[in-house]
Amino acid sequence: MKAKLFCYLPYRVVTGLLIIMCLHSPGFSQAGKVGSLAYLKARNGIGGFSLGGFLTSEQEQALTYLDGEGSKPDADSCITYEYHPDKLPELEGGLTASHICIRTWQNKIVNIYVFFNRDQGYKMLSKFLHWYGTFTAKPNDYQDVYLWDSRTVKLMLSFHPDDEQGIAVYTSVAITNAINAQNAKRLTQLLTSND
Repeated sequence: MKAKLFCYLPYRVVTGLLIIMCLHSPGFSQAGKVGSLAYLKARNGIGGFSLGGFLTSEQEQALTYLDGEGSKPDADSCITYEYHPDKLPELEGGLTASHICIRTWQNKIVNIYVFFNRDQGYKMLSKFLHWYGTFTAKPNDYQDVYLWDSRTVKLMLSFHPDDEQGIAVYTSVAITNAINAQNAKRLTQLLTSND
C-alpha cells in the first residue's frame, strides 16, 4: 500500500506543479491583460468597431462614403466610409474623436481611422501605453509616431504639433494579408496575360 502511494505521489505532485506553472506562465496570464499587446489583440478595435467584423445596422446608418466617391472601391477593392454619429464619438477611457473613418474589404472592417485634436495627442498616447503596454516601434525619435504590433492587430498613433489633428489607425493583419495576396494574384495575371 505504501509503495503504491509513493509511486502515485510524485506523479500527482509533478502534474500539480505543471498545472500551476502553466497558469502562471506569461502565455496564460497575459491573455487580454491591460498593459499588454494581448489586450490590443483581444480588443481588436475601438469605439464599438471591430476589425474583421461587419458593421452593425446602427453604424451603417451613420456612415457616408468618403469624399463623395459613392461605392467606388479603391485600388485594393476597399471602400472607405466616414462615421457621422449624432454627437462626437466618445471612446473608451474618456478619449474623444473628432471623427472616425472605416475602411472595409468584402464588407469586413480592415482599418479604423480615429482622428483627434492634436492637443489630445499625449492623452491618447498615455491611454494606449496603459492599455497596450510599451509600443513595439518608434520609427523616428523626432516625431510622435508610435507603433504597436500584436501580430493580428497593428496600431499606429501619430500626432505632430504642426498638424491640426492626430490619427490612430487600427489595422487587421489577416485582412491586409488577404488584400496583398489578392493584389499579387492580380499582378501575376496581368503580367502573364501581356506575354
